[in-house]
Amino acid sequence: MKFLIGIFLLPLGLVLISLLGLAWLAWRRRYVGGLHGGVGAGLVLLPLAVLTVFAMPITGQGLSAMLAGMISGRSLANPADADAIVVLTGGMYNAGPVVGWLPRAESIQRLAVAYELQRTINIRLPVIVSGGFTQGVQAPSEAQAAAAFFARHRSEVTPTELEEVSTDTAESALQLAPILQHRGADTVLLVTSVIHMPRALAAFRARGIDPIPAPSLNLTQPQGLAAFMPSVRGLLESSEALLETYAIIGYLVGGQIRWADLFYEK
Repeated sequence: MKFLIGIFLLPLGLVLISLLGLAWLAWRRRYVGGLHGGVGAGLVLLPLAVLTVFAMPITGQGLSAMLAGMISGRSLANPADADAIVVLTGGMYNAGPVVGWLPRAESIQRLAVAYELQRTINIRLPVIVSGGFTQGVQAPSEAQAAAAFFARHRSEVTPTELEEVSTDTAESALQLAPILQHRGADTVLLVTSVIHMPRALAAFRARGIDPIPAPSLNLTQPQGLAAFMPSVRGLLESSEALLETYAIIGYLVGGQIRWADLFYEK
């Protein structure tokens, strides 16, 4: 699904479609010395202009800020009321036969936030790591890879539980909702990235859980003139924010969440 979105809706997809259009025009009109005509020039210039805009860090900042502005939820008035911390993993990769599977930077950042919350609030507060077997059964689950990484770097013994069935946000909410309800966990802190938080909150609310958002903050963004200089990193950040926006729309259309689930109701 993400591959199809990349072809049709992301900046790189526009460039790919334009190149296919150029190839078609060259075949139809038998261009030999290069591209001629306003139509052909438009096929080149428009997607390149779009690509340049989305490669600017400020564009990704703006899209991310839009998603961050959608975060709404109750606050933790009394830390003693916290019942659990839920962490949604953000991917893993194979570092080779010696090291094995490691969590991606996003997973590490999210779990670091969760463990810091645990240390600050209550060292015995359970951390529930959610992430299934996204790389197949021959690899560990994302939850296992993330928890194992921190187990190697933490000396104190802290309660960590794994949810290893889900492979996306909606499934995490589906799997965790009955677990949290069975435990009577009314005050749940939800840890994920800033741009992922609106969809994650909505998915849990759709399952009867109204968590407290505890987003892991993004790295410092370029400022000044650097914010307008196109870069690969800028393009990736813009594409990630666009993918998250499309995912929210997909969840709404697919019925995984309702419009009301995106907003906190006191």
